[in-house]
Amino acid sequence: MAIHFKLMQQYHGSHEEFDYFLVPTVKDKKPMADTVNTIRVLSSIGVPRQKVRIVFNRVDVEDVIDTEFAPLFGLAELEKSFTLNPGAIIYANEVFDRLKEVGKSLCEVSGDATDYRAKLRQARDDEERAFCLKMVAIKRLAITATKNLDGVFNTSFPAV
Repeated sequence: MAIHFKLMQQYHGSHEEFDYFLVPTVKDKKPMADTVNTIRVLSSIGVPRQKVRIVFNRVDVEDVIDTEFAPLFGLAELEKSFTLNPGAIIYANEVFDRLKEVGKSLCEVSGDATDYRAKLRQARDDEERAFCLKMVAIKRLAITATKNLDGVFNTSFPAV
């Protein structure tokens, strides 16, 4: 990513080609430090604060956002170089690992109209039953994740 910022610095005003800079962060120390550096670089090349949006990623439902991400909340108060919305939270969801097992995308599973519970009742062998059970679980997780991502989008980019 650093190479892209260096190129942006060489091409004055190149950041104006982007409507927003969405900066995801997780609560671990190193990624949060990288987030702070990214924010500072964006600010240094002239990106206005309303164009820099933070998204909290892989957050556990029991986490307290302003505690887990205290350095960012402090930075938001001090530097005012980015937009921080405490509701822009992508919750941890095992669906992303489970999707790999079935070779499907989140969108494919969320939009899958197959009734796997009905298929489960009609399954003829253990392998088919196991697949149907897996898909019931993945589909439920996918719907939850999709709603979460849609909510983060709506929170980060409210209709004008």
